[in-house]
Amino acid sequence: MENQFPIDYYSLLEACGLPGCPLCNLLLHSTERLLDSLLYEQVNESETQRAVRARRGLCNTHAWQMSRMMGNALGIAILYRAAVDEALGAIKRATPKAVTQSGLERILGMQPQQDALPLAAALEPTQPCMACSLSSATEQRYLGTFKQYISDERLLAALRASNGLCLNHFSAALRQMHDPAGLGQLIGIQREIWSRLQVELQEFIDKNDYRRMREPMGTERDSWQRALRAMAGEPGVFGVDPQTR
Repeated sequence: MENQFPIDYYSLLEACGLPGCPLCNLLLHSTERLLDSLLYEQVNESETQRAVRARRGLCNTHAWQMSRMMGNALGIAILYRAAVDEALGAIKRATPKAVTQSGLERILGMQPQQDALPLAAALEPTQPCMACSLSSATEQRYLGTFKQYISDERLLAALRASNGLCLNHFSAALRQMHDPAGLGQLIGIQREIWSRLQVELQEFIDKNDYRRMREPMGTERDSWQRALRAMAGEPGVFGVDPQTR
């Protein structure tokens, strides 16, 4: 019956029809929804403000992803006013003696590096990026669904027709597999997908040789881009803050 499957199962099926790693695409979508909600609904909430202050904003990846979302300049300004305020507060609380070093020390060229260490430590984030934390939790949820239904024929067929999992998510899925049959299916499908990619990469390389440059490109035309996605994952999925698997 259709209603026996959770919504995440259908999300996985749909994501298999998109270019690139299905799990990467699901994480990109969930992160975009978080950032949109953050900027439109939660920007002034005390919990959001505390998290932004603790992380000094978001990680590099998610901060710039947020900046590319149209119409969010005011929300970003409000969030980063809090981040800048926290950084300034850290300077005030841990101003190093280097700022007030004596004239003799300046003349001698002494480097009071040890005095600056407390300030450097105070500027470090005390919490992870909000978007990275959500992405990690969402990743675990989808990996759990993937593990639960890996022997389902419909999911297997969708995975075979996809570009496969990226290297990071393939490794993460392998760590969670306990069903020998499902594990064998997953490895076999991934091997087939990457074997086809390997052939297409070689064909792309060969057709860039002067002896074959007049031959038209086929499916190998974008193989180099698919190889990047396969090995690195989709751009913007893996933020600067480490994810826990």
